[in-house]
Amino acid sequence: IPDLNPNDLIGGTYSPEDGNASPQLANHAIYDHAVRLGARFCFNESITEVIQQSGKVVGIKTDKGQYGADVVLNAAGAWAHEVGLLAGLDLPVQPDSHEAAITEPVQRFFDPLIVDIRPVSGSSNFYFYQHFTGQIIFCVTPEPPIWGYDDRETSSFLPLAASRIVEVMPRLKNIRVRRTCRGLYPMTPDGNPILGWAPNLQGYLLAVGLCGQGFMLGPGMAELLVRLLQNNLTSSDQEILAALSPTRS
Repeated sequence: IPDLNPNDLIGGTYSPEDGNASPQLANHAIYDHAVRLGARFCFNESITEVIQQSGKVVGIKTDKGQYGADVVLNAAGAWAHEVGLLAGLDLPVQPDSHEAAITEPVQRFFDPLIVDIRPVSGSSNFYFYQHFTGQIIFCVTPEPPIWGYDDRETSSFLPLAASRIVEVMPRLKNIRVRRTCRGLYPMTPDGNPILGWAPNLQGYLLAVGLCGQGFMLGPGMAELLVRLLQNNLTSSDQEILAALSPTRS
């Protein structure tokens, strides 16, 4: 990456086997496969109650109907805590707002995702990459974290991010930003997901708190959940579940 600013750069690592994928295309492909295998999707429907009998889940109610189920999976991302409360569970998942931006497209001139781990006032790290369409996508990790459900863009993000990206790669000083967006990371106290059966409520399964790594961890976690439901766990699965258990200390 010859355009990197070498000033104050102590060193770095390079991971040539890393890759990327489109969340939109991947989710649509998963949806298509699931429908072909018989899954039913109910969109624009809010859960209002987890129905329980004698300490066991028997279904859910929503604002549009009621569904019986032997197993209910909470995979509600940033809203995992609120969904957990409907089952009487106080899950330690808290939303943290992160903001990003995308520029106009320019001729492609670098390939890797660049991560600057040097903390500055307002952010603990910064990262950006060039999409195959030519746009630069960039984001900062706010420090201190911005807790809450507010996903509106802010006026403070671009000045902070722009100063960082130009310092790291001065060539980008004249590129124009097309738009910004803001999303929520479902954070846990120790920064690790919570995965496994909920304590004291039979049939309530948790896959929450992926802390901004959901797209990377999601496919493998889904396979692990299937083996858990089928009671077909490997020794490696059991080690992972023990480390990510909802009752870990």
